[in-house]
Amino acid sequence: MKYPSKKDVWLGLILWGSIGYGLYISTMALFAENASVSGIIITVLINLLLILFIGWVWFTTYYILDEKELVIRCGPINKRIPYREISSAHKTWNPLSSPALSLKRINITYQFGMALISPKNRDPFLRELSERCPNANIKYD
Repeated sequence: MKYPSKKDVWLGLILWGSIGYGLYISTMALFAENASVSGIIITVLINLLLILFIGWVWFTTYYILDEKELVIRCGPINKRIPYREISSAHKTWNPLSSPALSLKRINITYQFGMALISPKNRDPFLRELSERCPNANIKYD
């Protein structure tokens, strides 16, 4: 089953607001300094790449409880964690960098590390994960 990421409004304002501000500043700088055509092209390309990357992450962050593994997608990140390797999962507010667009997260500990994710509906996600990982210590509280 596919679970989209919860998206915090404040994070969206920071990401999209910083892009908007960057576009404004770079546009004002180009017009104020009578920039060359190559300068304009480079600035437009950099801004376009930044918008595409942030959009890629914003619109393609989701989690799939597949038949044999948990799939984590977040822009260029494509991580697969076999259920047999998951040892625990619990709710957290851990702010570490992760493929999550909200601070309402789930900390998943597995054989080779830890993953922080933010499915929109954490409780149904945890229930389904516990069904697929009967030996894992999964907490709903």
